Amino acid sequence: MKRKIVSVLFLLFAVLMGNTSAFANVGDDTYQTAQSINVNTVYSGMLKGYDDYEDYYKFTLTMPGQVKFNINNISDSSWDFQITDQYGNVYTDGTTDNSNTALGVTERRVGLPVGTYYLKIDDDYNSYNKTYHFAVNFTSMQNIETEFNNVLASANPINTNQDIIGEMQSSGDYDYFKFTLPEDGAITLKMDQKSDVQWDVTILNQYGEVYKEMTTDSSSYVMLPMETTVGLPKGTYYVVIDDDYNASQKPYKFRVNYTKSKVFEKEFNNNSQSANPVTIGTTYTGHLQSYGDVDFYTFKVAGSSTVDFFLSRMPNVSWDVTIYDQYGNEKGTFTTKNDQFAKGWETARFNLAAGQYYVSIDNDYNSIDKKYNLLIKGLSPTVRSSSVKVANYVGKSDIITTSSIQKGDIVKVYSASGKYLASSKPAASTYTSVAVSQLSTKSGYIYVTLTRSGMSESAKVKVAYNAEPITPKPSASKIKITNFIGNYDKIYVSSLKKGDVVKVYTSKGNLLATSSSVTSTSATISTKQLGTKSGSVYITVKRIGMHESAKVKVAYYAEPVTPKPSTSKIKITNYKGKYDKIYVSSLKKGDIVKVYTSKGKLLATSKSVTSTSATISTKQLGTKSGSVYITVKRIGMHESAKVKKTFSAEKR
Repeated sequence: MKRKIVSVLFLLFAVLMGNTSAFANVGDDTYQTAQSINVNTVYSGMLKGYDDYEDYYKFTLTMPGQVKFNINNISDSSWDFQITDQYGNVYTDGTTDNSNTALGVTERRVGLPVGTYYLKIDDDYNSYNKTYHFAVNFTSMQNIETEFNNVLASANPINTNQDIIGEMQSSGDYDYFKFTLPEDGAITLKMDQKSDVQWDVTILNQYGEVYKEMTTDSSSYVMLPMETTVGLPKGTYYVVIDDDYNASQKPYKFRVNYTKSKVFEKEFNNNSQSANPVTIGTTYTGHLQSYGDVDFYTFKVAGSSTVDFFLSRMPNVSWDVTIYDQYGNEKGTFTTKNDQFAKGWETARFNLAAGQYYVSIDNDYNSIDKKYNLLIKGLSPTVRSSSVKVANYVGKSDIITTSSIQKGDIVKVYSASGKYLASSKPAASTYTSVAVSQLSTKSGYIYVTLTRSGMSESAKVKVAYNAEPITPKPSASKIKITNFIGNYDKIYVSSLKKGDVVKVYTSKGNLLATSSSVTSTSATISTKQLGTKSGSVYITVKRIGMHESAKVKVAYYAEPVTPKPSTSKIKITNYKGKYDKIYVSSLKKGDIVKVYTSKGKLLATSKSVTSTSATISTKQLGTKSGSVYITVKRIGMHESAKVKKTFSAEKR
């Protein structure tokens, strides 16, 4: 039965490797006589005992990569094996399984650089005259840990931003890696985590000074990689990985991500002497590496000024921030908000004299390995009220223009009650404009601030503005009203401007008529009958971009009445037995004469006069003397008042 299992394993080796196996165990008992073998090929051998206690093989790698050594397991027999260099230094070793349940193969993985290596197989227990089968499988890899890298001097060079695969060959093995940052920046080390396995990971420099120490999580629910971020100046650094628990011969994977940055906190900055210099107006990012870590920054204030300090907030995390002067005197302190809704910035404002200052950031609660952002700002200069012009328009957005500023400045506008109204885009030159939806029809004031790049918003400056413009009321002397009879009345207004609109109101304030937009300097408005009697109307003008003017009262005359005829210009001849004649002189062309009885009944009407007199024929006025009433109606006028004219009796 055992023979059958061994045969099956042999076939499995051959199938997996795809190469024919070779028998190799003759004359290979020393390093000098080691038989050359190829990688990725299955070989078989046998220890005979007596003069054949160990077999040696050698293989050569032309590229760096990972070697996986496999050798079969047999119940009640076991072999020892080693992969070494020519000096006998052991890269990896092991012993096959000889238990009653032994099946399959024993495997060891090791990363190796280019070179020639030796495989030694010897007896561990009861293996003489037993056939073993093995293969040295090789995969070319540039990003694999290669032995020996157990000390700083033999650290494997690695590239940042690339996955690295490795494996510790024993619990006492240390794997060293080194990387170089061409410029200041931040590294983020990520390492995969596994249940029931723990690796210790250390980031340090060439002097052995430790930037970060951490241990992977071995809990049963671990899924995400371990991650830490450290800000570092340009230079060469090292990563050391060692066994904390059960990590021997367990493959690991990690990477060092690098981001070039001039605004990331650079360790070591744990005191005022090593404080990172910062520029006011620039945001810096940092991490506290441990509970004993404190990050220091330093900046200079040129003259007495107000300085704002900002530190980012995070739910369930808080930092303490303290400001010191150059003599170590505390100038102020604050702690970030850390409730479940914490977001944005924690801010504090201090008035500082000219000098050098320091900011310390340390842990208040749960902030280790949490990213923070630090920003220090001076106060933007206050704009001069004389540099702000407010155009309070009618019926469209009002415009606030601020001059004497710098390119990139932002202007904000607030109402008199302090409510935010609008903000400009960054100024493209030395002035900028802000549009605000209708400030007010009346005069008032606003507040204006300036925010310069890298600085806090300035103090508010009060700026008054005028009421929305009202069109000047028209002069009554420029308004002429003609009260026509039986036709549209005319209202003529002069001294206007192009685009003006004239409105006419009744004496009770009802809108009567509106002109079209004026195309010259005057307007004539036609309106239905104002009235036969004299009266008054109200006139307004509305100019483009202005409110309607105040109303101006303008009187108008009654509709014209024809002057009553003079009795001296009327002659009546009372004929007997024929039409009587009424002659009226001093008329005008187009006049019409009417004759009424003494009782007011219309007796006769002349035709439209073609000269200056008219003769009206009428049936018998009467045999006796009496009187009639005469009127005249002139074109465009009402009928005149009646004039009484007596006449003599008919002659006998």
